[in-house]
Amino acid sequence: GARGANYEGMHIHSVRLPGYVAHEQVLFGSKGEALTIRQDSFDRESFMTGVALAVEKIGDYNELMVGLENLL
Repeated sequence: GARGANYEGMHIHSVRLPGYVAHEQVLFGSKGEALTIRQDSFDRESFMTGVALAVEKIGDYNELMVGLENLL
């Protein structure tokens, strides 16, 4: 994880907590306001729809695919 890291001018804070499989939070802010986008996964089952789609489609491709937009 990263604690107070800075990547190309973006501040990154990463922690590991028991009970969280995945948690992402993005904050956008300006003077007097903030917009927060947050996603939490508590169980790996939340990823299974995507895993099943990848397993189903993998035989259709003969090259490396990067990005979900190319699969969906």
